[in-house]
Amino acid sequence: MSIVDDRAMRSSYFKRLIWFASISVCLPILLAGIVYYQFSMKGGISSLQENNETSLGMIETFTEKIMHDIVDRSFQLAFDPMIMESFHLNDYENNYVSQMELLHKFNLEKIQNKLIGSIYYYNRTAGLVLSTNSGHQAVKDFRYKEDIDIMEQTDLDGQWMYLPRGQEDGYISFSLRLPMPASKEFQGLLVIQVDVNQIIKYLSSVSLLAKSQSIVVLDEQHRPLFQTTQGSASRQYVSSSMIQAIYTDSGKNGNTHMGTNSEGETFYYSYKKSSSGNVYISIMPYRLMLEQLGWIRWITFSAVLILLALGIMFAFIALRRAYNPIQQLVTYLTKEKTRLGEQLDSSIPPLMERLLQQWLAGNYIHSPTLFEECRKYGIPVDGVYVTLLVKVENLFKEGRFKPEDKPIITFAIINVMNELLANSAHLHGNVLHDHQGQGTAILYFSQNMSEDRRLLLTKQFATIIQTALRQYLKLNISIGIGRFYPHIADIRLSYREAKLALQNRLCKEDESILYIVDLEDGLKQTSFRYPYSLEQTIVKALSVGKLQEAQSALDQFIRELQPSRSYAISAQSCYMLLAAIVASLEEKGGRMADLLEYELFEQLQVRETRAEMCEWFNEYLFPLYEKIADENYSKSGKLIAQKASKYITENLSREISLAECADLLHIAPAHLSRVFKKEFGCAFIEYVTECKINEARRLLAYTDQSISQIAQAIGYSQRTLNRVFQRMLKMSPRDYRTQFR
Repeated sequence: MSIVDDRAMRSSYFKRLIWFASISVCLPILLAGIVYYQFSMKGGISSLQENNETSLGMIETFTEKIMHDIVDRSFQLAFDPMIMESFHLNDYENNYVSQMELLHKFNLEKIQNKLIGSIYYYNRTAGLVLSTNSGHQAVKDFRYKEDIDIMEQTDLDGQWMYLPRGQEDGYISFSLRLPMPASKEFQGLLVIQVDVNQIIKYLSSVSLLAKSQSIVVLDEQHRPLFQTTQGSASRQYVSSSMIQAIYTDSGKNGNTHMGTNSEGETFYYSYKKSSSGNVYISIMPYRLMLEQLGWIRWITFSAVLILLALGIMFAFIALRRAYNPIQQLVTYLTKEKTRLGEQLDSSIPPLMERLLQQWLAGNYIHSPTLFEECRKYGIPVDGVYVTLLVKVENLFKEGRFKPEDKPIITFAIINVMNELLANSAHLHGNVLHDHQGQGTAILYFSQNMSEDRRLLLTKQFATIIQTALRQYLKLNISIGIGRFYPHIADIRLSYREAKLALQNRLCKEDESILYIVDLEDGLKQTSFRYPYSLEQTIVKALSVGKLQEAQSALDQFIRELQPSRSYAISAQSCYMLLAAIVASLEEKGGRMADLLEYELFEQLQVRETRAEMCEWFNEYLFPLYEKIADENYSKSGKLIAQKASKYITENLSREISLAECADLLHIAPAHLSRVFKKEFGCAFIEYVTECKINEARRLLAYTDQSISQIAQAIGYSQRTLNRVFQRMLKMSPRDYRTQFR
């Protein structure tokens, strides 16, 4: 057989192997892709259905609550004495004081519920309407007169309904025939109009759980109340047969069912029945569900194509390599030989560094093992040893580096230290990074060298490191130096002392090279008193929004810590200040669980100098205090002020204290006082006094009560009323009645 024929035969054999390998790879991948697609689509549809049912439950809970609340408030207003008495008052259409009081009550109800668009009260005898939007108005001029006529002519009472003019303005109405109970002769109406758009906006936001979902809400008479889509987009799916099936089902909740509309389109629907008789229906067209899950088809298709391409490529490469096994084997052995040699050449330094890291942590077994490891790596065991620890100051403050750059910075520092140590004629040792990623140097000295000489060389080396890092890397560093020990096993003690020396930067910020012996000799603890008055100044300034005053007091507070000359005392004093600020935040309405999520004490703990602590308080904690305080006021301050004002107005006949009102609202008296100052621009007691005097002015102008009776009605003696009237209005109550009646 010729060489050409042999090559052709081998080429043909190789191509057949490739085709066989390709078919072997493609069939399993295609089958797996089809199976995965079916399971993914089934799971996706099931997940969409679960999300739809979940959102339907949320919608039912929300809608029932707001409708139930409004119905309750309607009945409370209907039974209100002011409304009941209005039907018995002569000339009520001209009794503007009573009308203003009733309108004030309506406006309070509207403010407390943002879903209420309008409240109006129709008095048939007086021929007038009191409305939160229009005030006092004759019924013939009222915008919703057509709706009133419909409610007068029909027996629609205690029902949610769409009235013609109200529906034009986007309102659904709840009406009650007055007076209550309904068995009495009809004399008027109380109607609360709810903004449908606000309800639908919430329903639409909840429906984002399942974007294919449309919501229809029906009342017990099968009339639509709300729906999240306009026109017939959802009505085409709601048929009489579906409604009949839902209402004949004895259960309250219906799992997902399948149906078809008049055009033959498939859809899924589920429903919930409320205790009030309303039915909530979720409609999910199948085509929209497929559109949402279309990404599964594309991901599956793309994954199958990628896996097919990779499988064919790997099969081709594997066949090419397997076709010449001897050459492949030789190549493999050559690479393994090279890799093994490189591993042997580079394994000693990392192993030595790991060993030294274990010694620094104190993780060695016994002395014979220690000495054996030292001889193995060429570390002397008969010298004197000391540890230096390098700490970079304000690494991320300047903006040159990010937190993820720290390993690179540490690597650069260790390389500089290694080079400086290698170029030193008098020093020997090893440079490594500890488990916290800080540069660490272990120096070895001869036992014959004097102690002063060892300390001098060590401090000179520390100075050289500091100068080189500042010059070449623009880094400011501090270096801690432990004691000198005559046993290699005690380097862990020297390492701990170096860390302790660095901690005392809090007390000696003017020094950057700290030797533990010098610190223990120089930092003799003196008498110290915690600056409690400054703490109170800081907290008080923050509570009233005086940030600059708080910062100034903080600077003085930090300076007061310096005479202690103790890291523990200084650090604990800052923790006590932080605890006082957190307690103040809690008094201002912040929840402790939310405050703990900021991990404030953990953040303060990593600040190791007074400058860092002062900077953290000024740049992080104080702005956070202002932010939380403002958020708490914006959420609750206005509502608290309104509730307190209402309580004061309803209890003018007796003395009202700040503590009593605060206890009623379950807040601190100081917090209530700040809310009143911010909301009404005056102190609590001034507001109470103003309310009492305004009531007295009204009684003087519109009633025949004596001045003594009026004083008693607002909780004053006649003498006190005269004195307060004279102070506020510069006239007596009698003169006021004469002038304004």
